[in-house]
Amino acid sequence: MAPPSGRHIAQLFLVPGLIVTGAVIILLGFSWLAGTTRTPDQFLKNLDSSNADIRWRAANDLAQVLKRDEKLAADPVFGLNLAERLYKAADELERLEKARTGMRNSANGKEIDVANKDLIAQRNYVGYLCACLGNLSIPVGAPILIDLARTGRGTDDQVRVLVRRRAVWALANLGDSQKRFHKLSDEQKAEIRHNLQSRAASDDVRTSAWAAAALKWLDTGGSLGVVAALADCAKEERDIFLREQVAFALNFWRGDSEEEKLAEQTLLTLTRDTGRGERIEILEYERPKDQSPPR
Repeated sequence: MAPPSGRHIAQLFLVPGLIVTGAVIILLGFSWLAGTTRTPDQFLKNLDSSNADIRWRAANDLAQVLKRDEKLAADPVFGLNLAERLYKAADELERLEKARTGMRNSANGKEIDVANKDLIAQRNYVGYLCACLGNLSIPVGAPILIDLARTGRGTDDQVRVLVRRRAVWALANLGDSQKRFHKLSDEQKAEIRHNLQSRAASDDVRTSAWAAAALKWLDTGGSLGVVAALADCAKEERDIFLREQVAFALNFWRGDSEEEKLAEQTLLTLTRDTGRGERIEILEYERPKDQSPPR
């Protein structure tokens, strides 16, 4: 048998290699183009988009970026902007849920489908924003996450359960992310303090309160009320999974002597959990049985 020619060898190895190299270059090019728009301002602009898909995709991408970008994760101004957007997004979620409930007896199938789609999109958006705040290295988002962990939003079980779970999981990540803050330089910590002091003196009541709480955390440590909130969530009778999340989250938060005692008592109670309640599954919304799509 004759040995393979140089042309044959090139066809077997060189050509596929060139194809793979070209594909890698194209992918790197797209990554570079995407990276050039991932500035804090661009993220906030996309989060404020009127297009629901753009909003939740931006929040999803940002949650991943914050795990790696130490500078952005430690930016208190950016974090406060995210907290404000979560606050408003949660209110909008509650509004959409109430609107959907109110139209059950008057809307046709197509209108119900649109309402379900809008509610699911907003539900995803709130969940991703929770994840973003959980991946910050300073706990400026702790107050809004505490509120959502305790109460969720709306009266719909699916909405309320999912929001509470996302908030508790974000609090666990936020507690763990504090280790990243302690690795920052003294200069970086001083800049963070300066920015928080500036925001704490602002006229915006919510922003001022959130910044002041973060400043207190810088000065005295503590859990910002997270331990107490998690202890309240541990009393949830119905949702087994939420209680399991609480047990996990408590491992990442420390506080004063009273908070430490409360955390220990709560964990001890959870170790004796008999499994009361149920594992609530989060499902997509369905059209009510008495509603059929228009023909």
